[in-house]
Amino acid sequence: MELLQLRYFLEVAESEHVTHSAQKLRVSQPSLTQAISRLERELGVQLFEPEGRGIRLTEAGRFYSKRIAKAVGEIDSATSELARFDEERSSIVRINVVSASNIVVDAVAEWRAQHPAAKFQIVSSETASKIEPCDIEVRMQTGKTPEAKGARLFKERIMLAVPTTNGDETEEPDAGFRDNPEKGERPGGEERDIAASDALANGRGEAISLIQMQNNGFIMLAGSRNISNLCLSQCAKLGFRPTIAFESDNPSVVRKMIGLGLGVGFWPEHSWGELGAGARLAPILEPGFVRTIEVARTRHGSPNTQADKFYSFLLQRFEARWNI
Repeated sequence: MELLQLRYFLEVAESEHVTHSAQKLRVSQPSLTQAISRLERELGVQLFEPEGRGIRLTEAGRFYSKRIAKAVGEIDSATSELARFDEERSSIVRINVVSASNIVVDAVAEWRAQHPAAKFQIVSSETASKIEPCDIEVRMQTGKTPEAKGARLFKERIMLAVPTTNGDETEEPDAGFRDNPEKGERPGGEERDIAASDALANGRGEAISLIQMQNNGFIMLAGSRNISNLCLSQCAKLGFRPTIAFESDNPSVVRKMIGLGLGVGFWPEHSWGELGAGARLAPILEPGFVRTIEVARTRHGSPNTQADKFYSFLLQRFEARWNI
């Protein structure tokens, strides 16, 4: 039994005239008659009976017509709703933001100001694209996932954010950012403290050695954030683990704390934006403190022209931040 057979049956049931129905359906009369006869054989009942020059529904035909009309109507309604659903769904731009979230959020806000009807769905998950396909993904390359085809790559140094000092005076780092005394003194700690003080006092933007800064308190992202993992891994290669003065799972809070000069911390050169008053950025002398942001336009299912347009706009914002 096919849906087309049922549509033929409903048309003939309404007109009770095969010739007229054949003309309306734009099929030959023999083909329509054969389709009705095949349906009757499949059902095992007679749906029509002769009446003069025409035909009329049998009692079974009238019963079947009422039930089938509802079913076919539901199918037609579902088909129309599905088309609207797909159209609405394709107008939503789905973004998975794992890194450089402030650039993406600012770009979304700017785009919405220019296109008030634009719709966005933003998630932040390493595995989101495997569960719910996204249109755009922004993530830090870690080597755990293959590079997306056609992705734009933005490489940046990870700088050290340190409190500023007044004039040329050398200020001793705040005691609150020292190692816990219960953990014991590190060899050469006093010399490193003097070197750290000199580094903090240096406002000329010269590179700072992390070895000199290891006794200071660090402000870090909590949890398994990729940037934290990278920085901790590089510190381990240098033979120390940073003493955590503050940590938060919110990148905005971390940026705020460092910007207020409450400790030293790692700060991506471009993607995190301006540091803020009370602190300055300095290059890290040791190698390896660099990361690459991957901005990819992923394609799943139906084309999404809104995602294509916003992707181009987002790339422009990344290029502006990187001064490309």
